[in-house]
Order: sequence, then structure tokens, then C-alpha cells
Amino acid sequence: MRSSLSVLCAVLLVAAAPAFAQPSATAIARDADAALAAAIDPKGSGAVVLIARGDTILYRKARGMAEVELGVPLSPDQAFRIASISKSFTAALLVQMAARGEVALDAPAIRHLPDVSLDPRITLRQLLSHTAGVAENDSAPQPPFGNGEVPLAEQVRRIAARPLSFEPGTVQRYSNAGYILLAAVIEKVTGQGWDAAMRTRLFAPLELADTAYDRADMVVPGRVAGYAMDKGVLRNAAPFNVSIPKTAGSLRSTATDLLRWMRALSQGKVVGTEGFAEMSRPALAGVGIQDRYGLGLYRWQVRGQDAIGHTGQINGFASALFYLPAEDATVVVLANNDGFDAQALARRMAAIVIGRPYPLLAASQVLPRDATALVGTYGSDPATMRMVAIAGDRITVARPGRQPLPAMLDGQGNIHFVPDELSYFAPVRDGAGKVIRLDYFARGEGPALALERKPQP
Repeated sequence: MRSSLSVLCAVLLVAAAPAFAQPSATAIARDADAALAAAIDPKGSGAVVLIARGDTILYRKARGMAEVELGVPLSPDQAFRIASISKSFTAALLVQMAARGEVALDAPAIRHLPDVSLDPRITLRQLLSHTAGVAENDSAPQPPFGNGEVPLAEQVRRIAARPLSFEPGTVQRYSNAGYILLAAVIEKVTGQGWDAAMRTRLFAPLELADTAYDRADMVVPGRVAGYAMDKGVLRNAAPFNVSIPKTAGSLRSTATDLLRWMRALSQGKVVGTEGFAEMSRPALAGVGIQDRYGLGLYRWQVRGQDAIGHTGQINGFASALFYLPAEDATVVVLANNDGFDAQALARRMAAIVIGRPYPLLAASQVLPRDATALVGTYGSDPATMRMVAIAGDRITVARPGRQPLPAMLDGQGNIHFVPDELSYFAPVRDGAGKVIRLDYFARGEGPALALERKPQP
């Protein structure tokens, strides 16, 4: 009999990856140390990184402060708000309930929410895959929710009353509101609060002792403080009522618990191997390679390999959880700063596991003399158009109607954003050396988006 991992890889149809020498644990630790040091100021807010192959932890380290004001450093076992990584738990619970016959993913969601005016075309699967058309904001201004526990029934009433953003099943557009509706479905079917259902059906059976609804009034040992950057200055994060997102983003966890969660999920211990494949399968064709979404899980590409997981961002915190099926490897990044690019650091760590690390860029440099050849406007579509400009020794990239973003050049002349988020523009020149196009590599991955240079008037 084939192992569950072999079955999973077959079900997921993981494409054969290029053959690269599997890096040693020593090499992974060395490169991970360098990437973490480049990303985190040890005296500011910080991050925890965990890398594992199978059940074996290869790297687990923290850098920065858990409490900047008190000078308390982070440790790898501390608890963070994980924001939208919560959606992977919500989706798994619904897929598990479907396997038990408690719900049908392709049935109208209104079957379980008969008391609200939800469009009857919307299914549970569409809510899970962000294809339901549920709007994020009320069409008319509404009184804000207070600081106490926000009643789920009031949220559901307001969400269901909003006009649809698009026809259900036709577009993928990220919707926290859709996942809040799923909290009401869970409560209706199970007869428990959504957090109690998660605790009894997921957290307790999987021994996720540090994963829970992060109620603000609870004293939680090891929970870190959250921060934000304001024009380059570290600030305490703005207050936020964590009861608002509920199943869309109200959980806390630790790096070790998230490893245990992804291992259980990917190995079929939560929803079976077919259930995990269903969660990982993109819901709509034609979605960009770095935006494909299944049921509570993204399916990205890192160095040509599939990467399955989720990211999260909420006041004071940013997070990323990646699983690489071809490597049977898990990467966790938890940061206590909502402006930190947890996904970029997780991608770096994933590339290290694969054996093809992304190069680390110098923080400052002198522009070469021929950098002025890059100045111009590229692309004809307003959604993708970029303007490259140089002022003094600074190069910037801007979109129409937006503030220019600082950038820098690497050793090959490619344009990278600052701070580095892995995306870059590769100049393409004609036979005479003139820059005629910029090829944009989103998150450092192909295929590139070709942006032709617009002729100067």
C-alpha cells in the first residue's frame, strides 16, 4: 500500500520539480540565519521562523523583541495573532463537516441561514473560495461596532443585506465577510459557538494546546505585543476588536502548533488526503499564479514548486504558513509588526529548503551611470502600468495616481522594491542597448508580465 504522502502527491498532481541537491540542515540554518538577520532589527519588533522537513524541525529561531518597551526578546515558543491563517482552520472544519454529511459544500448557504436575506445562489464552497460575491463593506454608512464582544447575528444581518459585488462563482475576490458568514453556519449546524466547535473538533484532537480564539480580555502567557511602522517610526499597533473577524481571522497560535496543524492537514489526518487536495485545488481558472485560491488555502509557486498555505495580517501582527509537497517541508513565519512582509520572508525560507535561495540585496548602493536609461513609462494597461524615475541617487517606481515607491538595482540591473519583497523588474534591451521593455516577476516568480516601454511624446 502506498504511503499517505505518496497518495497525496498523486492526488495533488505535483509537477516534477527540477533536480536540485537537497541542502543540509547546516546549510539551511546558515542561509535562514542570514535571511532573518537581513529582515529583522534585533532591537525592534521581531519574528519567529520555523522550518521543518516532515516531522523534523531543521530550524527554529526568533529575532527581535516581544516587548520593545521592556526590552523583552522574542522566543520561538511565543504566541501571536495569526489573522487570516485562521481561514485554513475554518475551511478544514467545513470540509470535515461535509465529509460527515452535516453540510453540503455545493448547497445554498441560506439553507443554514434561513433568517437572513442572503442571495440563494451563494454556496458554502463559494464562501470558502472567495468566489461568492459577498461585499466587504456596507453599502450605506453604519454605526461602528463597539469594543466588547461583537454579536455574530448582527454581523451576519449586515453582511447578508449588502448588494453582491459580482455574480456568484464568476470572480475570485478576497472576502473576510464571507468567512464570517461561515461562522454562523458552523454554529447553526454544530449547536456550538464557532470557537467551541474548533476547539472540540480540531484543536483538542490534534493537541494544539496553544491555538485558540484570542480574546483580548484573557491573560495569555507568552503572548507578544503587536507593533506597526509609521513613516519609519515603530509604534504600538492601533487598537482592534479581535472579535470582529471571528472565523476569518481571530485565532492565535505558535510556530510549533502551526507546524503540527499543517502536518496533520497535509497528511490527511484532518480531512483525508482527498479533502486536502480539494482544499488546495484552485477554485477558478485564469487566476494569477501567485493568487490562486482553493478552500481556505492558497496555491502559490516558489522556485517552480507548488507551495500551499496562507498568510495573515491584522493590527500588530503578520504571518505566513507554507507547505511544499515536493519537499514535504513546512515553513512558518510569525511577526509582531503588521507592516512586516511575512510572506516574503516565508518565500525566502521556502527557497532555502528547495536549495535555490533568493539572493540577499544590499540595503544601499550608488546608481550606475547608465541607470537613467531605465527612466520611462512601461505598460499600456492602467492596472499594470509603471513609471520609473530617478531623482539624485534614488530610483523609484510608481503606478498611475499613486505615490512613488523606493527601489534599488541588483548586480544584474534588475529593479527591486525597498524594502525587498522579492518582486522585481528585469530590463530587456534591443540590439542597440536601449531598454524597450520591463519584465515583471511577481514575488520573484515567472511567468513574467511583459511591460512594453511607451514612446516618449
